[in-house]
Amino acid sequence: MNHNTLELTNQQRQCVKFDPVGDLLIQGIPGSGKSTILLARAQFLKEKSPKDSILVLTYSRVLSNYVRQLSDKLNTTPLDAKTFHQWGQQLLEETDYPHTRLILGDQRKEAIKFAKNIVNKEKNYNASFPNLKKESQRALLDFLSDEIEWIKGHGITSREEYLGIKRAGRGQDVKVTKENRETIYDILEKYNELLINHYKYQGIDGDDLARIIIQKVNKIPDRLRPDHILIDEAQDLHTMQLKAIKSIAKKSLTIAADKGQQIFRRTFTWKSAGITVIGNRSQLLKQTFRSTKQIVRLANDFQSHDKHYIEDKDFTVANEPDVIGKVPELCICNDLQSEQKHILEHVKTIRSSYPEDTIGIIAQSHDSLDKIKEILDAKGIPVYRVKEDKADILSPGVKLITFQSSKGLEFDHVIITDLRKGKLPFSPIPEGEEEESFISRERKKLYVAMTRAKKTLLLVATKKISSFIDDLNPRYYSLKKK
Repeated sequence: MNHNTLELTNQQRQCVKFDPVGDLLIQGIPGSGKSTILLARAQFLKEKSPKDSILVLTYSRVLSNYVRQLSDKLNTTPLDAKTFHQWGQQLLEETDYPHTRLILGDQRKEAIKFAKNIVNKEKNYNASFPNLKKESQRALLDFLSDEIEWIKGHGITSREEYLGIKRAGRGQDVKVTKENRETIYDILEKYNELLINHYKYQGIDGDDLARIIIQKVNKIPDRLRPDHILIDEAQDLHTMQLKAIKSIAKKSLTIAADKGQQIFRRTFTWKSAGITVIGNRSQLLKQTFRSTKQIVRLANDFQSHDKHYIEDKDFTVANEPDVIGKVPELCICNDLQSEQKHILEHVKTIRSSYPEDTIGIIAQSHDSLDKIKEILDAKGIPVYRVKEDKADILSPGVKLITFQSSKGLEFDHVIITDLRKGKLPFSPIPEGEEEESFISRERKKLYVAMTRAKKTLLLVATKKISSFIDDLNPRYYSLKKK
């Protein structure tokens, strides 16, 4: 199977032509064709019932854009692909909900900080916060923001429920007492008041969107409720988001997921999201059609060091493909200047031999990508930042992208950078994070980046190198030093 045609294996064809009513979960390792199956299934559903409406949902704008481009390339029926937040906001704009502006990112943190300050200043109020390793206002604000996201993401709507629920996934170093929880919930209530009443923050917290959709489901016009919804990379959605999607889909819900690529802090079960995936409604794809045997072997071996994930019941090892390719390279550089020079030389070599191929350069930060772009621009090499909604992902050339945004995409050649101490895994570990869980997610970032490669893989590390380099099996890569 490849992305230029819709040639499918028997198992993939079964997924495509599965019962067009009810739920279907497609779990697959990187390169198993999950996105292609979703597109083929959308085509199948359209041909079976031409009047039915179909929607594809993703966790990011980059992935939505990629799905639309892939759909055009495969000459299937043009698909409507959106992020959960784009779609959810459009639904609520058609209801009687008053303020549908989304409060996200820095604006969200600013509003939570304002709520915390109000609670702190209330008369006779003794605020109680956990003892954090880094006793700074920023660390406390990050902790509160994460905790509020957790509360909302799990659909907790009362103080009693929050005070009584077991809070998994938080580091052992951060002890949160009943008094701490009382204060946190006070801040949450004040923050919710600001979302309703304050001129600057009136709107919807991104993590409230799903709960409000469920509440307003009967107010959403029928014309906005798709008959069939298909979700790509569903492992990076919250339980409540999956519940909301389930409540809107009229006929069927098809979910593509891989917990091995779960790079955000999410804990859920399909059952808790109200999704029925027993029996043949759950399909597991273990064969990759993207990468070579050499790339998959290195990635599999690296993934095996993730003790946190391999204990998960959904843990799956990719079958090694038959396609033989070049052994992945690891280049250890003395400094950033040497690293950037090596990346430039490598890009030139690939472009001279394979001018029609895509080259993905993957880094942890936008700053790193900006520096690489400057160097390539100076040499007249066309380069594209894959962060805009309409970035061309499929055409030949060099694409710059972060670890987080690379998920779901693929490139002929992949160069991975930022493999140095403190960058990946990121250090210090954020307050309130469980160390094992955090390192597991950081490891998955590198695993995801490695498995974006179809033909060749280059990893570039700068001294002091990332601890993850020690987990790469030297039998499966060739080493260079610059």
